[in-house]
Amino acid sequence: MDLHKGMGQIDSRIEHGIEEFIRMQFGISSTDPMFNRQVDLFEAGYVDSMGIVELLEFLRGEFNVEIPDDDLLADDFSNIAGITQIVSRNLTSQAGASRMAQEAPPAAEV
Repeated sequence: MDLHKGMGQIDSRIEHGIEEFIRMQFGISSTDPMFNRQVDLFEAGYVDSMGIVELLEFLRGEFNVEIPDDDLLADDFSNIAGITQIVSRNLTSQAGASRMAQEAPPAAEV
């Protein structure tokens, strides 16, 4: 499988999952003309400060990813497309760190 194609499919699933969660959790109609994957969720009033906590819990549970504080404060974290990029990037970096830890020899053998 082409790596870029595979990542595109993963990103698409992540983006769809985030959108579905936000629509269901915050009662956003599928016919809402203002709602899309680029709208600022916070400025448009779709998600409030408590909603951020719920969203982070969803991301942690659904994708097994921790979002660093720097990413929480980034402009990208304001819309579904940007959150998808952040999740995807952190999945990749956290998987790499986990893989490196598994491959490292135990301290006693060094």
